[in-house]
Amino acid sequence: MKHIVNRLIYKGYYKIKIYFLKRPPSFLSVSFFKLVNIACKILSNRPLIKDTSPQVLALRQDYLQKYPTPPFRLLTDDPVAVESDDHKQPRGSLYDNHKNNKFNEKLYGYFQGIKNLQCLDLGCAGGGFVHSFIRDGHTALGLEGSDISKRLGTGEWGVIPHHLFTCDITKPFTIQSVDGQTADFHCITAWEVLEHIPERELDTLIENIVRHLKPDGIFVGSVNFLPDGDPLTGAVYHVTLHDKEWWLEKFHIHNLVPVEAHPFIKQDYVRGHGQGLKDWDPDDGDGCHLVLRKNNTKTH
Repeated sequence: MKHIVNRLIYKGYYKIKIYFLKRPPSFLSVSFFKLVNIACKILSNRPLIKDTSPQVLALRQDYLQKYPTPPFRLLTDDPVAVESDDHKQPRGSLYDNHKNNKFNEKLYGYFQGIKNLQCLDLGCAGGGFVHSFIRDGHTALGLEGSDISKRLGTGEWGVIPHHLFTCDITKPFTIQSVDGQTADFHCITAWEVLEHIPERELDTLIENIVRHLKPDGIFVGSVNFLPDGDPLTGAVYHVTLHDKEWWLEKFHIHNLVPVEAHPFIKQDYVRGHGQGLKDWDPDDGDGCHLVLRKNNTKTH
């Protein structure tokens, strides 16, 4: 019953949101989006100020003892996505810190036998997903276009600083291991990121993904089909809205094709699992998930 109520609330909220997004600002729309911004703060799954509790400080100390120096180096001419509304008017990068242990477990099973799985998370926001991999004894790195979390030290940025970096992922970047070689990853993820990228910049982003993906690696991401923005600030967050077939064709151009036999079901994904008040459900047609591999490798 709780799940049904949550879905009804979410659907009603988004119908109202889309209605106001398509119309000129009014007293009602301004009031609505002010309430939305308040709700974002209340429902945020991370503190909005740096956590200096003894427990968090102990976690940071243990982490720095294990990782006194960064295990990777990021090479980029664009350390911040300065043109993006997600940086100029940060919301997801400020409030989100998503993770889902079900996804981790399914991914470990997919790459069964690999003791040190390496994962790259694009648009990592608070870094919770990255930290969950490190806690499990694997390697993960997060890239975020906005520097708001880094500057505030919120989310996991104050705990695992050597595994979280800022850069504009729509511009060329290279991740290097400590030996100076280009790093490649078993899994690259992008949760609620692709729809934030202008169409003209998608090719470079996908090229970055392909360059850092192992031959037998997979890309996993969620794509929201619904418009999103904030008329109070003028921000438009979802700038590329297309269906799943369009996205599959876009990735196919870069030799990335669907993994036909993967273990993930709706509830496993980090975003788009249809649970709670903050996430869309693919069964409603509001978004999709992509699980892709390079075309020159065999599926597991």
